[in-house]
Amino acid sequence: MNGFKEEEITIMDKSERIGQSTIQHGSESNRVYLMDLWPSDFPEIIEKMDTLAKTQGYTKLFAKVPSRFGPQFRMAGYETEAIVPGFFNGIEDALFVVKYNDPERRNPDKKEMELFQELLLSDINADAPELDNSHVLRLLTPEDAGEMTAVFSQVFDSYPFPIFDAGFLKKEMHEETRYFGVFQNGELVGISSAECNERLKNAEMTDFAVLPSQRGKKIAIHLLRAMEDYLMTQGFKSFYTIARLKSPSMNKTFMNNHYRYTGTLVNNTQIAGQIESMNVWYKIV
Repeated sequence: MNGFKEEEITIMDKSERIGQSTIQHGSESNRVYLMDLWPSDFPEIIEKMDTLAKTQGYTKLFAKVPSRFGPQFRMAGYETEAIVPGFFNGIEDALFVVKYNDPERRNPDKKEMELFQELLLSDINADAPELDNSHVLRLLTPEDAGEMTAVFSQVFDSYPFPIFDAGFLKKEMHEETRYFGVFQNGELVGISSAECNERLKNAEMTDFAVLPSQRGKKIAIHLLRAMEDYLMTQGFKSFYTIARLKSPSMNKTFMNNHYRYTGTLVNNTQIAGQIESMNVWYKIV
């Protein structure tokens, strides 16, 4: 999920293993993020994450865990900021739990939250005009990686994962991420991805990037619906997203497509040069 112009390259947060579990940590988002918890690493991983955060001076710890592990995290000082029902094979809920080492970080931007509150109280509009014949929507392949990096670099100044690296995109495609794109007259103008977990039958709908010239055509909702249709044929049971609080249009896209808002991850993720709060949405099919 990251793309940097050459002159903007910085030391990025890195993913690594603690036991069999996967974490991401670094100074960009200034946090430790437990992305995938393996039961064999519990509960020792809680102390290991805490030690890492203290050693590196990180101000937030963030974990996505099955609900049955919640009490131990709660006793370790974590609180729940969001929940995704049925996240694990449609059977068990996921808790998004957090711990702040700096109390200032737990405060979201008041104006952004006020605008988001207004959005949540607005009407749902599921209508989306059909794309005209100059547009084609399809599954992307490794051969598209070069064009993809060009689009990402026009939309994002920075990102928490290396989406500006064609090699990274190709690697993701060969694993479990499915990218979709909209082309206008043969030129790539919009991208999204589904980070698929075949084992758990869920997918994160993410990496939405639409060129400024294409805004207003509701390309994002066409991409979202195409990903859902594709994944449902593959037996996926739940979808979720972590959308930028400061992006009303992206949040409205998920709201209009009948996703449910379940919480805000405060000052959680570095995007476009600053740490932003993120909203969690989910949909069970």
